Amino acid sequence: MNKKEVKKLIKGKLIPVIRGNDLEEVKCICKTIIETGITSLEITFSLPNAEKLILDLKQEFPDVLIGAGTVLSKEQAKLAVDNGADFIVSPCIVEEVGEFCKERDVFCSMGAATPTEVYKSYLAGSDVVKLFPGDCISMKIIKGIKAPMPFIDMMITGGVDDSNVKEWFENGAYALGFGGYLTKGINISNLDLLRERCQKLIQATK
Repeated sequence: MNKKEVKKLIKGKLIPVIRGNDLEEVKCICKTIIETGITSLEITFSLPNAEKLILDLKQEFPDVLIGAGTVLSKEQAKLAVDNGADFIVSPCIVEEVGEFCKERDVFCSMGAATPTEVYKSYLAGSDVVKLFPGDCISMKIIKGIKAPMPFIDMMITGGVDDSNVKEWFENGAYALGFGGYLTKGINISNLDLLRERCQKLIQATK
């Protein structure tokens, strides 16, 4: 998929940000999340052999958006895309990642926390700017930035949970990323708890 297609699909999505160390355990966690009805995932490159998990998940769930997160170099971006990643996310502005995504027509979201950084992220190639960390940012920031720059869309990652997910969307968030809220303390032995968290989150958006 090209960046225009992914941007259309990612609007309003809940995007679990997946970290970990054990590839097989993390794969079980990802499959559990998908089975609850959440149809987009961000597999971070802090996970060893993240590209292998991206490839496996994309082959098994071709209709699910599978992206790569914590991408900090052009090499990581290329590795992710070559293994089927639908989108690329960075926690900060990495110009070579933005350039690569422009060249390959891949959806890109790079991090920012101030109006100046948001504009720089947009110029560097972000199709949707990632506001991060979300728990350090007021919800009013989206409307504040879009007043002078209505052409910039923003997604939030960090500090988002079932208590504020709906409010973030009401304040203009394009999509929302979730990290520890969903997966903290989760392992192969308590996937039922993960299902409960996912269902609670989905319900909170209604």
